[in-house]
Amino acid sequence: MNWDVIVVGSGAAGMAAAVRAAKGGLKVLVLEKADCFGGTTSVSGGGIWIPGSPQAKAEGLNDSPEIARGYILKAIGETARTELIDAYLDNGPEMVSWFEANSEVVFLMSLPSSDWYPEIEGSVHYGRVLSPREFDGKKLGKRFPELRAGREEFNAPGGFMIDMFDLPYLATMPSPKSLFHFGKLAARFGFDKMRGYKRGTRLTMGNALAGALMKSAMDAGVELRHSVAVSHLMMDGRRATGVKITSNGKTEELTARVGVVLASGGFSASEQLRKAYIPYAEQHVSILPYENTGDGMNMGLEAGASLDGDNLSNAVWSVVSTLKREDGYLMRYAHLMDMSKPGCIAVNDKGERFGNEASVHFVTDMHKSGAVPAWIINDAAGVKKYGLGLVYPGAPNLKKMIAAGYVIEGATLRELAGKIGVDAAGLDRTVARVNEMAKTGVDADFGKGNTLIDKEIGDPKHSPNPCFGAIGAGPYYAVKIYPGDGSTTVGLKIDGKCRVLDAHGAALEGLYAAGLDANSIWRGKSPAHGCNVGPAMVLGYIAGKDLVAAG
Repeated sequence: MNWDVIVVGSGAAGMAAAVRAAKGGLKVLVLEKADCFGGTTSVSGGGIWIPGSPQAKAEGLNDSPEIARGYILKAIGETARTELIDAYLDNGPEMVSWFEANSEVVFLMSLPSSDWYPEIEGSVHYGRVLSPREFDGKKLGKRFPELRAGREEFNAPGGFMIDMFDLPYLATMPSPKSLFHFGKLAARFGFDKMRGYKRGTRLTMGNALAGALMKSAMDAGVELRHSVAVSHLMMDGRRATGVKITSNGKTEELTARVGVVLASGGFSASEQLRKAYIPYAEQHVSILPYENTGDGMNMGLEAGASLDGDNLSNAVWSVVSTLKREDGYLMRYAHLMDMSKPGCIAVNDKGERFGNEASVHFVTDMHKSGAVPAWIINDAAGVKKYGLGLVYPGAPNLKKMIAAGYVIEGATLRELAGKIGVDAAGLDRTVARVNEMAKTGVDADFGKGNTLIDKEIGDPKHSPNPCFGAIGAGPYYAVKIYPGDGSTTVGLKIDGKCRVLDAHGAALEGLYAAGLDANSIWRGKSPAHGCNVGPAMVLGYIAGKDLVAAG
């Protein structure tokens, strides 16, 4: 069958391109390798970093793409490709407005979220990050089960989904207002279960965005096919004309009159590519889908495309812990919340701290110090109050996690040290040092809690430092942590229209890349939260817009 546009991958990049192209009158097919749609986006936070968004302007914020451009270029340095930065900043606000007017996708101003380099001129604390509005999965009808579920490790017990906008209520539990809020959500979740849904229909964060994009694609007439492996690009000289696929054991050639978009999700699950690009590859744990094996990048290179040179970092790092369940499923937990809390420290095999546990750059500290793997530790009161990895706040499943070997318990620090294989005297000295500094709330060693971005996920009720506090009485608990990623950054070289380029900088006709198949426009040095899904949406939108113009 002939199509105008074929999109490889169904995350935010692929779906954004598909919706934009279909709304422009093109006949669009989306092919997904997995047995469900949504890709990396559906298990992400879903936030997008858009300086000068309509939402920011509506609040009267004094920000502009020009200010953000200066910040970005100072953060990235001389390796920045200004053509791509300008395309992103110019199209970001337009993309937000277009989707709000033409689709189910709606973004809201996020809670305060600081840029990652507050010391650089042009950084801001609030106004550049947008979050997707929650989405009702029932709108997908019979196709709701075809949407990839949010990662269960990040949800509340039973798959109950929590939104970023629920966090202020969680922080004030058990106030009457918070109990009422979560009571309403629990009632809806229970009603969904009674109606036979395998999970709640209130979708949040990246799952909400993936669901809204999927519904928008359906409404726009995009054909969505999952369980399809795309193996090769079909080329007529330097022009992409379609793809070769395998589905249900059969091979097939599908033609695309206008173009092909590569948006298959990067290479986190490729053992070969991880060894080539990722430090400590053997102990690295990605939280991304197992289907992300570098297919788009490999197909592009085979067709004559090029990579975009060395990046400042080859992935967006995340601290991860793991637990293999009895059914064989490997749970992978990204430590986004617990390490920033008072009393939580990370130590190496000498029992020593080696970085700021609240920092978004903590994995870099793991790499530099060789603390791979490492351990996070807290006392009984801290674990009960804040949780620890897969242990929920309140610690209702602590005994279960101890029995599973995920959490290690020690009545004393020395007993804990012996069980996890770290130097006991070193751990004693570290805890004594932390407790002494905690008297003033100043982490003189690594600056935990010194910046607004640290404090955003600390405990606002803890003073004088919401991120830094003493380690109290035992028992003590530890969880092993590994360096991981929430995104790879190495990809195909593109121009400002998202057209794939060859080694000489010339575009391959009809071939586009977006999302993780395109090289990071930040050269791997993300300037803020929302800088994975943000480029996915914006680059996908740009590609779709250019396909319409070409069609």
